[in-house]
Amino acid sequence: MMRRIFNLMKRKTLVSSTVAVMTLSAMFGLNHTIMASSTTMLEKKTIANTAAAPPAAGQMNPTLTPYFGQSYKQPEQVKALYPNPTIKFDTPGFKAGKQNFTTQEEMMKFLKDLDKKSKLMKMENSIYSLEGREIPLLIFTTSKNEHSANFKRKPTVWIEGQIHGNEPAGGESLLVMAQQLATGELGKDVLEKINVVMVPRKNPDGSYYFQRQNAKRLDANRDHMKFELSDMREVNKAYQRFKPEVAIAAHEEGVGNGTFPDIGEAGALKYYDINMAKQYNLNTPKSIFEKNDEWLINQAHKDLEKNGYSSSAYLLVERSKDGEYKVSEEGTEPRFETTYQGLQPSFSLFIESRGIGIGRENFERRVAAQVTTQTSLLKTTARLASEIKSTVKAAREEVVRKGETVKDNDKIIITSTHQELAEKKLLKVVDIAKGEVVEIPVKYLSLDKGIPTLERVRPNAYILPPAYHDIAEKLQIAGIKVSKLKEEKVLTVERYMVTEQKAESPYYQGHILNNVKTEVQEKKYVFPKGSYVFQMNQPAANLIAEALEPEAVDSFVRFNFVPVNVGEEIPIYRYMKEERLNVEPVKKNIGE
Repeated sequence: MMRRIFNLMKRKTLVSSTVAVMTLSAMFGLNHTIMASSTTMLEKKTIANTAAAPPAAGQMNPTLTPYFGQSYKQPEQVKALYPNPTIKFDTPGFKAGKQNFTTQEEMMKFLKDLDKKSKLMKMENSIYSLEGREIPLLIFTTSKNEHSANFKRKPTVWIEGQIHGNEPAGGESLLVMAQQLATGELGKDVLEKINVVMVPRKNPDGSYYFQRQNAKRLDANRDHMKFELSDMREVNKAYQRFKPEVAIAAHEEGVGNGTFPDIGEAGALKYYDINMAKQYNLNTPKSIFEKNDEWLINQAHKDLEKNGYSSSAYLLVERSKDGEYKVSEEGTEPRFETTYQGLQPSFSLFIESRGIGIGRENFERRVAAQVTTQTSLLKTTARLASEIKSTVKAAREEVVRKGETVKDNDKIIITSTHQELAEKKLLKVVDIAKGEVVEIPVKYLSLDKGIPTLERVRPNAYILPPAYHDIAEKLQIAGIKVSKLKEEKVLTVERYMVTEQKAESPYYQGHILNNVKTEVQEKKYVFPKGSYVFQMNQPAANLIAEALEPEAVDSFVRFNFVPVNVGEEIPIYRYMKEERLNVEPVKKNIGE
């Protein structure tokens, strides 16, 4: 039956270039919309082949239409709240008759054509996904090259999109931005003052399968720090090559069907066109932590309102059993791109448009809202170029300076928690039945005013035995300078003894998380020649602590790269003297 249906769809597509749409939930109990697109002959062939049986890739979707998915249809009265913008785009996703989203082939052709037309754009194609799809890197600058003094005097902005494959407006908006930077007025306006480096589609395999995860069913935006995915390692090497002052990630979020079941007669949906947030890790230098909002995010909210879009902070919503709602700011874990990038340190933030699960509904508006936000951020960075450049430089120097000494009042924050604000706030949502925006009171849990729950004095360095090449490699990929002891050395250090342990279940990103509590003790050891040394007098030193302090949320102990049990000593040591160690830098890539 299913084969006959899809063969019929294929014939109809070939003859009339129309689109056949089927919701399989009614027939086969699947909450997934299958759409056959007539965009290219290659797509027709792919759809016909995948329709008869799912791909042998163990992916999340039980059925597959490449580059498309829809699980919820908004009622007309809801869609009416989000009118199409007056601006029109001519990127591949807006081609006449287009029913799915931009394919890999369409994206690459579009970018290659732009590259040929523009003197401001350079495209590199040296990074490939796990299934062999290109992950292009775009460089926009008026400078001769990235090594020139002119390039280096300007702040560099890194923009990436679609690390989650089912968030197409994030990726499509970057194609619009690429066009406007390469051949439009935006490039003329900003590129004399800033450089822009862009990865439009960070997860092309997930984009093809139209799923959040990559081809291994892992979330690529949980791989920063552990760097187990080869394509994410390569993208990060490009990031480290430029060490940008500003980092922007373009995402989408779900509309929240089912999140507000008791609002109105039919429940409520999320309202805002755009949600935005910085990373909230409390180890971020204060100047960047505060000015991220003051300079960048607040201006973007103003520009969105000016252009007719609603916006808010990015918040997670929870509903208690008694029907009370609370919202929380999120983003302290360095497994996330934005937190990881912010701890380099840099200005970093992410943008979420309202779009997961609704297919192409409101797609023009979703992309336009993203473009408005990203344009605002680029123009603000250009306007404040010298201030942003100098602020990041000073913040990085501050982290280096702290690592030169060991002081009791200089502490690393290992864990932290939200602070519940005294007064409730109002959150706008959409009453589905009425098609109206209403406000509901919510408890507000703030990370901007987060509270440290575990702190330790910043060490001079962390030391690991010479066998831990994999740990050294991960930190090297993260931009950390790695050294080794030149000779055997007797040192007094602090060690960790595991006093409590609790393993989490089920698996998280392929790991059983090992939550430990430790007691720190001073002890003398003989460290052999070649022991790994991670000195804290470097800009990204706070990432070292996030990786090696056992209780940290994304530590290598918690992810079992350094397996331990109760009563055991952890082979990670804190060197607390100010005397410099006799080390030599590891210059080559450890994993090669």
